[in-house]
Amino acid sequence: MKRIFYVMILVVISITVKGQGEAKSILDKMSETYKAMPGYEIAFVQKVISESEVIERLSGSAAVAKEKFVLKFQDQHIYCNGPVLWTYLVETQELTISNFEPEEGAINPAKIYDIYKEGFNFEYKRLDEVNGEPVHVIELISTDEDADYPKISMYIGQKDSYLKGWDLIDYDGVISAFEVSSFKPNQNYDAKFFEFDEKANPVQHKEDLRNE
Repeated sequence: MKRIFYVMILVVISITVKGQGEAKSILDKMSETYKAMPGYEIAFVQKVISESEVIERLSGSAAVAKEKFVLKFQDQHIYCNGPVLWTYLVETQELTISNFEPEEGAINPAKIYDIYKEGFNFEYKRLDEVNGEPVHVIELISTDEDADYPKISMYIGQKDSYLKGWDLIDYDGVISAFEVSSFKPNQNYDAKFFEFDEKANPVQHKEDLRNE
């Protein structure tokens, strides 16, 4: 009886290790795929889901080139050229300029394909479909008790290793589900593209926090 019990434990352990190894291989390939691009552009839809019901639906877009990015989400446009971050509120025409100091564990659009490398354990869950395309579903589990999202599910294309979507799951089980609605790989951008242009955008109030 004890021997059967030990064999069952060994089987569970071997399946877990295999799942982690498979997950890491898929995540590494995704990371390498994005890092090989000069830049890329995505449009996405965010659905906020609570108790299996969609309570909010939002949309946005992002352009990324290495550590630089432009994120446009609802009324907020964020530009980052690496060291400097511009946050612009379109409706009120307010601009805030600051040094870019990403918080540990924060979701950074320029680093989402590398988020699994620190502060997470991960596990291969299943093969699924997103818009008719086969995707690997991998669950990231945060090792930080104070993380905003203890779990993140990533949907990675089986054929191209592109990130098709991701779910951010909070402690109450509320899911922020992001789905990539369009993707343009291998884009080239001028460096000025990632800097806010005050001549092209009206600014009623500006606050520069870089010297504080």
